[in-house]
Amino acid sequence: MMKKQFLLPTVYRLLSALNCLFLVVHYAQAQREVQYSQYLVNPIAINPAATGIRENFYFNAVLRRQFVAGIQGLPVTQSFAMDGSVADGKVGLGLQGLNDRVAVNVAVFGSASYIFKLSEFQKISIGALGGINVLPSRSAINIGGGINKALASAGVGIYYQDEMFFGGVSMPEILKQSYGYNNTSGLLNYQRPIFLQAGLKMDISEGLNVVPSILITKPEQGKIRTDLNALMHYKNAALVGVSVRLGGVNYVQVLLGYDVSKNIRIGYTYNSRRVEDFYGNSNSVPGAGKGIHEIVFTLQPNPSSH
Repeated sequence: MMKKQFLLPTVYRLLSALNCLFLVVHYAQAQREVQYSQYLVNPIAINPAATGIRENFYFNAVLRRQFVAGIQGLPVTQSFAMDGSVADGKVGLGLQGLNDRVAVNVAVFGSASYIFKLSEFQKISIGALGGINVLPSRSAINIGGGINKALASAGVGIYYQDEMFFGGVSMPEILKQSYGYNNTSGLLNYQRPIFLQAGLKMDISEGLNVVPSILITKPEQGKIRTDLNALMHYKNAALVGVSVRLGGVNYVQVLLGYDVSKNIRIGYTYNSRRVEDFYGNSNSVPGAGKGIHEIVFTLQPNPSSH
């Protein structure tokens, strides 16, 4: 009887430790995927060279929440991004922050770009970003679970745009490093994806323009993913968009936005899958396989100068 009383708690602790180990690996792999998925409303999320390319100051705040029937207390994630240009539009400066309660990741990134004006409408820019990711550090037996680990992050990119075309190539994470309790278990797998983006800006009729685009993503360890996007702007006041991802785990994203004033846009985004589910088997994580809702707030203090 004593052996049984000792054995059951031991097995339970072992299973808990294995589950903890899985979650750390899963969360580490999913870090920053939340930000990457927001590139349609926040282009600097995937390419630091897009910092300041629009010249005007932009501020985006995103409140991200999952609603699943029968599951209470699912975490809320917040993120923000701001960028603009100085020095007569030649230098772009940006800042991003992420508080991801699903992947237990807090991050802050700064970005800068130098913008070459080839003509009145043609621009090409090069950019870089740097910052930190803060993740919980723990061992396989959950020792050190309250310790946070700050890890450096850096990336580079190049971006081009004119009246009709825009596109870029970027690698927003270029560092390769390990992560784990006492930095020994090597649990962190920075995906270090390469992004290739291209799109067109087309005027369909007076007040109506459509922006089709494609994004090809190659994670360091993973299948090539292709996003097919289309955004429609009506009188620069209403926005409707759709994005379809093919490769790996497929999903559909729908975007809606409306300018409540000259300076403020309120938007809504629905994603049919949670991006944290894209790495490994996450069926044990509450809410896996379900959609994500986002409320997007955009501030542009001086839109008339663009």
